[in-house]
Amino acid sequence: MADSRLNFFLHFRKAGGTRIVNLAIANGERLWPRHDNGKPCDGSGATIDLSSMNHSDATDFFNEAIGKKISFVSASGGKELVEAALAHPNVRTICSLRNPGKTCLSNYNYDYYLALTNERKLSSYLHHAGYSNPFTISLLGHGHPEHREEESVNEAIRLLQQFDLLIRLGDPDSDSKTRDETGWSNFDVKSHSTSGEDRPWKIYNLMVKGRIIRAFELMSGKKRGNLKDVPINSIKLDSELMERLFEID
Repeated sequence: MADSRLNFFLHFRKAGGTRIVNLAIANGERLWPRHDNGKPCDGSGATIDLSSMNHSDATDFFNEAIGKKISFVSASGGKELVEAALAHPNVRTICSLRNPGKTCLSNYNYDYYLALTNERKLSSYLHHAGYSNPFTISLLGHGHPEHREEESVNEAIRLLQQFDLLIRLGDPDSDSKTRDETGWSNFDVKSHSTSGEDRPWKIYNLMVKGRIIRAFELMSGKKRGNLKDVPINSIKLDSELMERLFEID
Protein backbone atom coordinates (compact mmCIF):
# COMPACT_ATOMS: atom_id res chain seq x y z
CA MET A 1 0.00 0.00 0.00
CA ALA A 2 1.62 3.21 -1.19
CA ASP A 3 -0.01 5.83 1.08
CA SER A 4 -2.96 6.40 3.39
CA ARG A 5 -5.38 7.82 0.83
CA LEU A 6 -8.56 5.95 -0.07
CA ASN A 7 -8.51 4.91 -3.72
CA PHE A 8 -11.97 5.29 -5.24
CA PHE A 9 -12.23 3.39 -8.52
CA LEU A 10 -15.05 4.16 -10.96
CA HIS A 11 -15.51 0.74 -12.52
CA PHE A 12 -17.23 0.56 -15.90
CA ARG A 13 -18.13 -2.99 -16.90
CA LYS A 14 -15.75 -4.63 -19.42
CA ALA A 15 -13.48 -1.59 -19.63
CA GLY A 16 -10.37 -2.99 -17.96
CA GLY A 17 -11.59 -2.56 -14.42
CA THR A 18 -10.86 -6.02 -13.05
CA ARG A 19 -7.17 -5.53 -13.74
CA ILE A 20 -7.22 -2.36 -11.63
CA VAL A 21 -8.85 -4.29 -8.78
CA ASN A 22 -6.25 -7.07 -9.12
CA LEU A 23 -3.49 -4.46 -9.13
CA ALA A 24 -4.84 -2.96 -5.92
CA ILE A 25 -4.85 -6.38 -4.24
CA ALA A 26 -1.39 -7.28 -5.53
CA ASN A 27 0.02 -4.03 -4.20
CA GLY A 28 -1.32 -4.46 -0.70
CA GLU A 29 -4.36 -2.20 -0.79
CA ARG A 30 -6.98 -3.05 1.81
CA LEU A 31 -10.44 -3.75 0.37
CA TRP A 32 -13.78 -3.95 2.14
CA PRO A 33 -13.92 -7.13 4.29
CA ARG A 34 -16.49 -8.58 1.89
CA HIS A 35 -16.45 -7.32 -1.66
CA ASP A 36 -17.52 -8.19 -5.19
CA ASN A 37 -14.59 -7.39 -7.45
CA GLY A 38 -13.77 -4.36 -5.32
CA LYS A 39 -17.35 -3.26 -4.70
CA PRO A 40 -18.13 -3.28 -0.94
CA CYS A 41 -20.67 -5.84 0.28
CA ASP A 42 -22.67 -5.97 3.49
CA GLY A 43 -22.60 -8.80 6.01
CA SER A 44 -24.97 -10.94 3.94
CA GLY A 45 -22.79 -10.62 0.84
CA ALA A 46 -25.09 -8.20 -1.01
CA THR A 47 -23.34 -5.37 -2.84
CA ILE A 48 -23.78 -2.02 -1.10
CA ASP A 49 -25.55 0.41 -3.44
CA LEU A 50 -22.98 3.19 -3.46
CA SER A 51 -24.15 4.58 -6.81
CA SER A 52 -27.48 5.75 -5.38
CA MET A 53 -25.94 7.64 -2.46
CA ASN A 54 -26.36 11.39 -2.20
CA HIS A 55 -23.36 13.63 -1.62
CA SER A 56 -23.69 13.64 2.17
CA ASP A 57 -24.12 9.89 2.52
CA ALA A 58 -21.25 9.27 0.12
CA THR A 59 -18.97 11.54 2.15
CA ASP A 60 -19.96 9.69 5.31
CA PHE A 61 -19.18 6.39 3.59
CA PHE A 62 -15.74 7.56 2.51
CA ASN A 63 -15.01 8.78 6.05
CA GLU A 64 -16.14 5.41 7.43
CA ALA A 65 -13.89 3.56 4.98
CA ILE A 66 -10.92 5.74 5.87
CA GLY A 67 -11.64 5.23 9.56
CA LYS A 68 -11.55 1.47 8.98
CA LYS A 69 -8.25 1.89 7.13
CA ILE A 70 -9.81 0.66 3.89
CA SER A 71 -7.66 1.87 1.01
CA PHE A 72 -9.57 0.74 -2.09
CA VAL A 73 -13.26 0.69 -3.04
CA SER A 74 -14.97 0.60 -6.41
CA ALA A 75 -18.41 1.52 -7.70
CA SER A 76 -20.13 1.44 -11.06
CA GLY A 77 -21.24 5.06 -11.16
CA GLY A 78 -23.43 7.68 -9.55
CA LYS A 79 -22.96 11.41 -10.06
CA GLU A 80 -23.22 12.50 -6.42
CA LEU A 81 -20.96 9.66 -5.32
CA VAL A 82 -18.34 10.75 -7.82
CA GLU A 83 -18.68 14.40 -6.86
CA ALA A 84 -18.23 13.47 -3.18
CA ALA A 85 -15.10 11.48 -4.06
CA LEU A 86 -13.67 14.38 -6.05
CA ALA A 87 -14.36 16.81 -3.20
CA HIS A 88 -12.85 14.64 -0.46
CA PRO A 89 -9.27 15.63 0.41
CA ASN A 90 -8.27 12.08 1.33
CA VAL A 91 -9.72 10.25 -1.67
CA ARG A 92 -7.82 9.47 -4.87
CA THR A 93 -10.06 9.02 -7.91
CA ILE A 94 -9.26 6.41 -10.57
CA CYS A 95 -11.06 5.40 -13.76
CA SER A 96 -10.29 3.10 -16.69
CA LEU A 97 -12.01 3.62 -20.04
CA ARG A 98 -12.01 1.62 -23.25
CA ASN A 99 -13.02 1.87 -26.90
CA PRO A 100 -16.86 1.96 -26.61
CA GLY A 101 -17.41 -0.43 -29.55
CA LYS A 102 -15.06 -3.02 -28.08
CA THR A 103 -16.66 -2.53 -24.66
CA CYS A 104 -20.05 -3.24 -26.20
CA LEU A 105 -18.89 -6.46 -27.88
CA SER A 106 -17.06 -7.54 -24.73
CA ASN A 107 -20.23 -7.14 -22.68
CA TYR A 108 -22.15 -9.26 -25.18
CA ASN A 109 -19.55 -12.03 -25.30
CA TYR A 110 -19.17 -12.02 -21.52
CA ASP A 111 -22.91 -12.44 -20.97
CA TYR A 112 -23.27 -14.95 -23.81
CA TYR A 113 -20.51 -17.26 -22.63
CA LEU A 114 -21.62 -17.08 -19.01
CA ALA A 115 -25.14 -18.02 -20.19
CA LEU A 116 -26.50 -14.74 -18.83
CA THR A 117 -28.19 -14.12 -22.17
CA ASN A 118 -29.54 -16.43 -24.85
CA GLU A 119 -29.60 -13.79 -27.56
CA ARG A 120 -27.66 -15.03 -30.58
CA LYS A 121 -27.69 -11.65 -32.33
CA LEU A 122 -25.95 -8.55 -31.04
CA SER A 123 -28.91 -6.35 -31.96
CA SER A 124 -31.31 -8.47 -29.92
CA TYR A 125 -28.94 -8.52 -26.97
CA LEU A 126 -28.57 -4.73 -26.98
CA HIS A 127 -32.33 -4.26 -27.23
CA HIS A 128 -33.21 -6.60 -24.38
CA ALA A 129 -30.34 -5.38 -22.19
CA GLY A 130 -31.23 -1.73 -22.82
CA TYR A 131 -27.58 -1.15 -23.67
CA SER A 132 -26.87 2.51 -24.31
CA ASN A 133 -23.75 4.60 -23.70
CA PRO A 134 -22.84 2.93 -20.38
CA PHE A 135 -19.95 5.27 -19.50
CA THR A 136 -22.06 8.41 -19.71
CA ILE A 137 -25.23 6.94 -18.27
CA SER A 138 -23.53 5.07 -15.41
CA LEU A 139 -21.66 8.19 -14.43
CA LEU A 140 -24.62 10.58 -14.55
CA GLY A 141 -27.29 8.06 -13.65
CA HIS A 142 -30.57 7.22 -15.31
CA GLY A 143 -32.24 9.82 -13.13
CA HIS A 144 -30.92 12.81 -15.05
CA PRO A 145 -33.36 13.15 -17.97
CA GLU A 146 -32.88 16.94 -17.87
CA HIS A 147 -29.56 16.56 -19.64
CA ARG A 148 -29.68 16.72 -23.40
CA GLU A 149 -27.13 14.62 -25.26
CA GLU A 150 -24.53 17.35 -25.63
CA GLU A 151 -25.03 18.48 -22.04
CA SER A 152 -24.64 14.90 -20.82
CA VAL A 153 -21.30 14.48 -22.56
CA ASN A 154 -20.09 17.87 -21.31
CA GLU A 155 -21.05 17.00 -17.74
CA ALA A 156 -19.43 13.57 -17.89
CA ILE A 157 -16.23 15.11 -19.27
CA ARG A 158 -16.25 17.79 -16.58
CA LEU A 159 -16.28 15.10 -13.90
CA LEU A 160 -13.78 12.72 -15.48
CA GLN A 161 -11.25 15.46 -16.22
CA GLN A 162 -10.97 16.03 -12.46
CA PHE A 163 -9.90 12.43 -11.77
CA ASP A 164 -6.41 11.89 -10.37
CA LEU A 165 -5.85 8.92 -12.67
CA LEU A 166 -7.69 8.47 -15.94
CA ILE A 167 -6.42 5.74 -18.23
CA ARG A 168 -7.50 4.20 -21.52
CA LEU A 169 -7.26 0.44 -21.86
CA GLY A 170 -4.52 -0.50 -24.31
CA ASP A 171 -2.48 2.69 -24.02
CA PRO A 172 1.22 1.78 -23.68
CA ASP A 173 1.78 4.31 -20.91
CA SER A 174 -1.15 3.27 -18.71
CA ASP A 175 1.00 1.26 -16.27
CA SER A 176 3.56 4.04 -15.90
CA LYS A 177 0.80 6.58 -15.28
CA THR A 178 -0.72 4.26 -12.69
CA ARG A 179 2.65 3.74 -11.00
CA ASP A 180 3.34 7.48 -10.88
CA GLU A 181 -0.03 8.28 -9.32
CA THR A 182 -0.50 5.35 -6.92
CA GLY A 183 3.01 4.22 -6.14
CA TRP A 184 2.09 0.65 -7.09
CA SER A 185 5.04 -1.41 -8.28
CA ASN A 186 3.64 -4.90 -8.94
CA PHE A 187 1.96 -5.07 -12.35
CA ASP A 188 2.19 -8.83 -12.86
CA VAL A 189 -1.53 -9.57 -12.49
CA LYS A 190 -4.34 -11.07 -14.51
CA SER A 191 -6.54 -8.74 -16.51
CA HIS A 192 -9.61 -10.72 -15.45
CA SER A 193 -11.09 -12.45 -12.44
CA THR A 194 -9.79 -15.74 -11.08
CA SER A 195 -12.78 -17.80 -12.22
CA GLY A 196 -15.55 -15.95 -14.04
CA GLU A 197 -13.50 -15.18 -17.13
CA ASP A 198 -11.15 -18.17 -17.16
CA ARG A 199 -12.02 -20.22 -20.25
CA PRO A 200 -11.93 -23.69 -18.59
CA TRP A 201 -14.33 -22.52 -15.90
CA LYS A 202 -16.65 -20.97 -18.49
CA ILE A 203 -16.65 -24.17 -20.56
CA TYR A 204 -17.45 -26.26 -17.49
CA ASN A 205 -20.22 -23.84 -16.50
CA LEU A 206 -21.77 -24.02 -19.98
CA MET A 207 -21.61 -27.82 -19.98
CA VAL A 208 -23.35 -27.98 -16.61
CA LYS A 209 -26.07 -25.69 -17.91
CA GLY A 210 -26.54 -27.82 -21.01
CA ARG A 211 -25.17 -25.21 -23.42
CA ILE A 212 -23.09 -27.74 -25.33
CA ILE A 213 -22.93 -25.88 -28.66
CA ARG A 214 -22.02 -22.71 -26.86
CA ALA A 215 -19.27 -24.52 -24.98
CA PHE A 216 -17.79 -25.75 -28.26
CA GLU A 217 -18.01 -22.23 -29.70
CA LEU A 218 -16.01 -20.99 -26.74
CA MET A 219 -13.46 -23.79 -27.05
CA SER A 220 -12.93 -22.83 -30.70
CA GLY A 221 -12.33 -19.21 -29.68
CA LYS A 222 -15.36 -17.88 -31.51
CA LYS A 223 -16.16 -14.25 -30.82
CA ARG A 224 -19.69 -13.02 -31.32
CA GLY A 225 -20.45 -9.79 -33.13
CA ASN A 226 -18.30 -7.37 -35.11
CA LEU A 227 -17.45 -3.74 -34.51
CA LYS A 228 -19.27 -2.76 -37.70
CA ASP A 229 -22.46 -4.26 -36.24
CA VAL A 230 -22.47 -2.06 -33.13
CA PRO A 231 -25.27 0.52 -33.59
CA ILE A 232 -23.97 4.07 -33.54
CA ASN A 233 -26.65 5.27 -31.12
CA SER A 234 -25.60 2.64 -28.57
CA ILE A 235 -22.15 4.22 -28.22
CA LYS A 236 -22.58 7.71 -29.68
CA LEU A 237 -22.19 9.64 -26.42
CA ASP A 238 -19.42 7.42 -25.10
CA SER A 239 -17.50 7.73 -28.36
CA GLU A 240 -17.64 11.51 -28.19
CA LEU A 241 -16.62 11.31 -24.54
CA MET A 242 -13.53 9.27 -25.42
CA GLU A 243 -12.60 11.43 -28.41
CA ARG A 244 -12.65 14.59 -26.34
CA LEU A 245 -11.02 13.16 -23.21
CA PHE A 246 -8.13 11.53 -25.03
CA GLU A 247 -8.04 13.85 -28.07
CA ILE A 248 -8.56 10.97 -30.49
CA ASP A 249 -8.52 11.96 -34.16
